[in-house]
Amino acid sequence: MSQSSSVEAIVLAAGKGERMGRIKPLVEIDGRASLARVIDILHGAGIERVIVILGYESEEIEKRVDLDDCIVAVNTKYERGMASSLALGVSLVARDAAGFLISHADMPYVKVETVRAILDRAQGGARIVAPMYAKLRGFPVYLRADCRAGLLPTLVGEIGARNYISQHEDELELVEVDDPGVTVDIDRPEDVIGG
Repeated sequence: MSQSSSVEAIVLAAGKGERMGRIKPLVEIDGRASLARVIDILHGAGIERVIVILGYESEEIEKRVDLDDCIVAVNTKYERGMASSLALGVSLVARDAAGFLISHADMPYVKVETVRAILDRAQGGARIVAPMYAKLRGFPVYLRADCRAGLLPTLVGEIGARNYISQHEDELELVEVDDPGVTVDIDRPEDVIGG
């Protein structure tokens, strides 16, 4: 089994995204929903098992995005913040997975090559991997499976893996990428390129 097929991805798509004024995972970029683009990028990099966490307007998203080849879970407590969605996603990662990527449905500009570069570093034995563009750390972030137990207690409110990673900076490997998409999220209408 290749490394990429034993690494899973969690796509966080549950938040309300009030600053956008529309359902963020459904925001169209070049005619495709943001969430659909993110899933395509992950599959394109060789990740077979993609876990999508929905919450706000989940039924509408399921109607308009083909999620048949994903594991889909609805976080009914999404208003508690991103941490609750990430905890749900982590709980669904297969027990025998090598590790998992944390991705966001509102970050649709990441390149397939970037995801592959992160997976390559993971295959080299890294425990935590994040991409770096123009001295800014971005997403998706990789965590090896043995991070799970330590990660879960650090998830609170709107804070995802940030606390855990800051406690384990010595194990974090940064991959320099020529990809501004790792730091661009579509929070407001003006953030959408090619929409």
